[in-house]
Amino acid sequence: MPKLVMGYWDCPFCGSRGIRGDVVNCPSCGRARGDVQFYMKDYTEGETREENERADVEYLDEEQAKYVSKNPDWYCSFCNSLNSDNAQFCGNCGASRADSESNYFQMLEKKKAREAAEAAAQQGTQAPQKQSRKPLMVILAILLVIVGLFMWMNGNKTASDLQVSALNWVRNINIEENRAFSESGWQLPAGAEETDARREIHHYDQVLDHYENVEVRRSRQVVDHYETYYTYSDNGNGTFSEVPHERPVYSTEYYTETVRQPVYRSVPRYATKYYYNIWRWTPSRDVTASGDDHNAAWPEYTLAENEREGRKTEVYRFTVEHTKGKEAPVTYRLAESDWMNVNVGESIYITAKRSGANPYISDEKGNKIADLVREK
Repeated sequence: MPKLVMGYWDCPFCGSRGIRGDVVNCPSCGRARGDVQFYMKDYTEGETREENERADVEYLDEEQAKYVSKNPDWYCSFCNSLNSDNAQFCGNCGASRADSESNYFQMLEKKKAREAAEAAAQQGTQAPQKQSRKPLMVILAILLVIVGLFMWMNGNKTASDLQVSALNWVRNINIEENRAFSESGWQLPAGAEETDARREIHHYDQVLDHYENVEVRRSRQVVDHYETYYTYSDNGNGTFSEVPHERPVYSTEYYTETVRQPVYRSVPRYATKYYYNIWRWTPSRDVTASGDDHNAAWPEYTLAENEREGRKTEVYRFTVEHTKGKEAPVTYRLAESDWMNVNVGESIYITAKRSGANPYISDEKGNKIADLVREK
């Protein structure tokens, strides 16, 4: 039989707290206990207690438990007081139990429903509170800072104290040579001159050879023992019942198991491998021309019988120096057509974005004339 635990209640009339469940009238104001809810000290509904966590539980002894009804109190419909299930007449007003409409749990359910309805009604009739404008102002301030930073980062900065100090151009032609390569492979490429063909190992296949017994160490979870924990249920009469529960405690058990495992062997697979010579155009040398004026020209060269002209590259640069301040000279690259309009000794405007985007030649107002790439 579950052990009985003393419950407590709070007086809804004078506010007295922690009144024992076997007391039917408030010691402070004398009012009979009515629509109250019983509780255990230092315990939350649904909480579990371990075996060693019950030192503060206030149990009823066997003599006290004999006089406690097994059923919940009944609720007097006339004076709204709770009475023991053993009583046939209300101890507060003398009304008959036959006229009672509900017991403790039914009363408690109606009370919670009533309180929920009152709370909802009160919430619906409350005047809407004026929302604070402080969070909105903070958000607006952050947005303004972000927008301002974005505009500043994308803003232009035009340098007006620049003078072209040097020009430079470089033109390069890569010369390719038709050269023979000795190679091998599992297929003969088109145009290749075969020099040999052999049967060689192409790869290995894993083929089942046999099975063998192997001992494998395994583990499993087994029940080691059971431990008891407790919950407490409201009896609706000023007491609670301690309900024991059991749960398994597991331990790891190791054992050895014999299993059959396949054993494989490597079997070579052969194919024909070809050895051959093949001619390919490959980069061989560079011929370069450069200068510091506008007379850019491609380098002159002579091709051998097994050579041809390959990839062409060209770079056009100019260097500027600050006429004010001590900043180091800076070199830029640009397209040939724009480079032809840049002259040594002339002043130039270069505009750059603070975000680090590529600069460009501009007029004094920052309007773009030609794109630039700054050299590091």
